[in-house]
Amino acid sequence: MREKTKKRRPDEYSFQRNIHGYLLIAPAILAILLLSVYPLLQGIWISLLNYDMTKANAPNFGTFAGLKNYLVVFANSKYRNAVMNSVVWTLVNIVIQLALAMGVALILNEKLKGRGVFRTMALLPWAIPAAISALTFSALYDTKIGVFNAILIRFGILKEGYSFLGNVTSAMPAVIVANVWKSTPFLMIFILAALQGVSYDMYESGAIDGAGKLKRFLYITLPNIKEPMAVAVILNLISIFNNFNAIWLLTKGGPLDSTEIMYTYAYRQAFVDHKFGYAAATSVVIFIVIAILTVIYVKMISSDREGRR
Repeated sequence: MREKTKKRRPDEYSFQRNIHGYLLIAPAILAILLLSVYPLLQGIWISLLNYDMTKANAPNFGTFAGLKNYLVVFANSKYRNAVMNSVVWTLVNIVIQLALAMGVALILNEKLKGRGVFRTMALLPWAIPAAISALTFSALYDTKIGVFNAILIRFGILKEGYSFLGNVTSAMPAVIVANVWKSTPFLMIFILAALQGVSYDMYESGAIDGAGKLKRFLYITLPNIKEPMAVAVILNLISIFNNFNAIWLLTKGGPLDSTEIMYTYAYRQAFVDHKFGYAAATSVVIFIVIAILTVIYVKMISSDREGRR
């Protein structure tokens, strides 16, 4: 008698058919696990330990602390100040950048002579390394050789050089201006790409119906770009929240913690004060915030794709 062949499940066929693909992506997955997942888990574990290098000789050094570091984080007034600064930093940046990016994108979407050149020039600030951008604005804000001070003194607004980055009231606005200049092109290119997907026939039909530029913008442009623009805004929001370089290179969180955000606070606790357990706890909080924003971003991308089907 013939032996009955054992039926294989569909998932077994699928695995055998795709085994070569799994082998090809295995090194990449291993690299992600080693470079991303392991450090994340290690950071979470350290956040649960008494890991203050300034107290390395203490009996409880390296012992399990539970949620102690997290309780200290949320009870710390300086951390709450850093959270508030992060909110201000992120929201003010995104509002200004969105307004400027929209305006520049609308202009560059018009049929202008040398449009390609202008588009390239508009992207240059984003292409400049963060360190070079910070050095440039540090020079522009300088009390002696800074262009901003020279202009204000020339028009009689100031009598002497003013330290934009050294004053509590002006440090945050000054850093925001520097970041807006560098980061706006990133959002602008997304909006410009969305604008190019809007048919000129719709604008012509609107003009024939008597709609002015404002009405065409409100009833034709915005409805057609709102979904990709929303995705771009969330992505830019994550980028702004993650922006450590702009503040650290210009003010290092000062003066008097007026520009201290969650990232600079965590960095200071880890690499200046050497309180690694406490710093890890602050970093885990940052990770949770970024994870929430990322989930929103992924959901918006999914809904955008479903809307296009």
